Amino acid sequence: MIRDRDYVALFHSIHRVLAAEKHLKEQGADFLLIPAPRELSSACGLAIRFSPELALQIGDILADADLQPAELFVREGSDFRKL
Repeated sequence: MIRDRDYVALFHSIHRVLAAEKHLKEQGADFLLIPAPRELSSACGLAIRFSPELALQIGDILADADLQPAELFVREGSDFRKL
């Protein structure tokens, strides 16, 4: 379930999203690997969901691993806004 204000990170491939998952787990980050929402485009079908309070921490972890998401969205009500 994606709550209001949650962030959703999409990646270009299944390999990148799984590598991102691995690095986030190693760093003890609080996130969830989810099916990519139908409203959003994702080549690999998976996404990473996290709370807005953790955006900087997760962004830093992914940047350090050179695994920045292809697209980043925030849930606003029943819609998503691209960041």
